[in-house]
Amino acid sequence: MPKPISNAEFKKFVADMTVSKQQEVISRQLRVLPRFLMEEVARTTPDAKVIKFLESRLKQVRLMQSSLIANGEVV
Repeated sequence: MPKPISNAEFKKFVADMTVSKQQEVISRQLRVLPRFLMEEVARTTPDAKVIKFLESRLKQVRLMQSSLIANGEVV
């Protein structure tokens, strides 16, 4: 499995999109990340690094959603 992109790269990637695409990506991430977290925790041998990454990505996406609501786009 390839290494996921960092939160900073992800934010830059989303910020370069149109506002409608930003909304779509953020809403999708807010739907999917909690489920990925629950699935990882439910595994017989959960990986702490994966859980830490998913939690940090979820925190970043929530900040991006706040930015989108406050500014009309991700900044």
